[in-house]
Amino acid sequence: MEFRIGGVMSLQDQPAYIIKMRAKTGLGNKLFELATAGMEKSGASDRFIIAREDEDPDVLWNIEVFRSEEAKTNYETGPLADKLRDEIISLLAEPPMRIAVHPYAVLPIVKS
Repeated sequence: MEFRIGGVMSLQDQPAYIIKMRAKTGLGNKLFELATAGMEKSGASDRFIIAREDEDPDVLWNIEVFRSEEAKTNYETGPLADKLRDEIISLLAEPPMRIAVHPYAVLPIVKS
């Protein structure tokens, strides 16, 4: 069941992904640039974290929290997602890992 406060979806009801991508050697910076630009352009997420592994700078981890199921679906079926996927896939050394999750808690807590 979806719970909304003041018309905003509860954090625990928002769909999210944890994604791991490994760029081909030397292409990590390009991967991080494209992933960050894509997150900013999509408008489907209200929060995300893109992190780089300390031991391997070509590995990107992304925690992406979508505004709603509808926002997630609209992004995933839209032309921007196809364009970004095509650009990003060409940079990868291996298939990406993607796990569907729902957030449980986050700091800082934003109160309306």
